[in-house]
Amino acid sequence: MAPSVGDEINAATRSYHTTLNQLILQLLPLSLPPNASTPDLYALGISHYHPIYSAFESSFRHYIFSTASPTRIKEILRSLHIPQLDRAEALCNDISLLLPPSHRAPEPTQHPRLEAFKQHIRNSLAHKPYLLIAYTWIFYMALFSGGRYIRSKLRTGFASPCISTLPQRQLDEEAGLSFWNFLGDSDGEDLKTDFKARIIALSGSLTETERGDIVAEGIHIMISLTDIVREVAETVPKEAAMLAQQHIVALESTHLKRPVARIRPPWLLLLRYIFPMGFKD
Repeated sequence: MAPSVGDEINAATRSYHTTLNQLILQLLPLSLPPNASTPDLYALGISHYHPIYSAFESSFRHYIFSTASPTRIKEILRSLHIPQLDRAEALCNDISLLLPPSHRAPEPTQHPRLEAFKQHIRNSLAHKPYLLIAYTWIFYMALFSGGRYIRSKLRTGFASPCISTLPQRQLDEEAGLSFWNFLGDSDGEDLKTDFKARIIALSGSLTETERGDIVAEGIHIMISLTDIVREVAETVPKEAAMLAQQHIVALESTHLKRPVARIRPPWLLLLRYIFPMGFKD
């Protein structure tokens, strides 16, 4: 049996994942209490993901729900689409909960690599919509392995000290972690199984040229993410410093006393951008 296109993407990007996994394991303890007293750095870092998810998910919906005549590729992508996997809205809700309006969206002029990747997504998908297969495979499947591990660490690190009888999903939503959760009794495991089965099923409907393009796009995604990580490492600490100053001003104005997030070195924020990409089943 020939490998699925998802397996081919995994094989082509394995070296990137190995490097990222090692970095995650080294940096994760430094991003949690007692090294970080608030989730500010996490929120600033993860906010750079929202434009990416929003770009390819909106293109996905626009293409499969357009009124244009059905095509082979449209039918393939319709068979792949699982609305419950969409992450842009959940991520937007988390960011809105964790950050003030002034810090919720990366400033375009300060993030040219991110802006270039967003433009690349739009242009590539407009000309070759089947490349959505690469985006969905990389950005969704990673949430079920590395994402589970990171979620468990975030829950432990920033959980309320109070004992609660609320469902875990509700606690996560209140903590700004809904991005990592999926609706249903299986916490997304059923969606994962379904999605992988759909990838296997559609792989035989792709031409060799299309499969090659999809794998090549997967490599491009990983290279672009690496470039964006470096950009985030340069810019997010400055944003965190500005946010910390806002916290101080707010505290002084209300005469309240509570811990203010300590500003960490630039490389710490690498983790908060790359961790979902570091694991793959």
